[in-house]
Amino acid sequence: MLAKKMDAPLDMQNGARFKTKKHGYVTVIEYYNTHTVIVAFENTGNIRAISAAKLRSGQLADRSVPPESIMVGEKVESVKHGILTIVQVESENIVLLTTESGEEVRMLLPAVQKMKSKAEEPITTKEEPELPTSLSALTKRNKKTKDVNNLLKKMLTDYGK
Repeated sequence: MLAKKMDAPLDMQNGARFKTKKHGYVTVIEYYNTHTVIVAFENTGNIRAISAAKLRSGQLADRSVPPESIMVGEKVESVKHGILTIVQVESENIVLLTTESGEEVRMLLPAVQKMKSKAEEPITTKEEPELPTSLSALTKRNKKTKDVNNLLKKMLTDYGK
């Protein structure tokens, strides 16, 4: 099925540039409709079709670049080895890292991702919710709840009249 070509909006004209979240800039090659916009990645030259909404928000990925290679250059902290820098992603799930002293370490991708998520995780202390101190405080309702209940009660009594 061929997509019907429409006039492009001002921001989707041929040659318009958009920044993606992880893969640099893309250039609009051709606009068909809101569901089909043909773009080219500037750093790889890869051509891809995407929707206009995803293009505007930057949520498109260059499929010619493996997703693990985005991690190259990032630093992760290991309990055993200290601070490690990701050098290369080998095969499917083996990651080559180097320590600060230059020693090479190989780890599985899930282990590296787990270390990354632990580093990004903010340390928060769990705050205790304010507990009611009396029976009247326990049964107290706020004004908004009363208004909603009154409105619902009125709707049910007026239903069918």
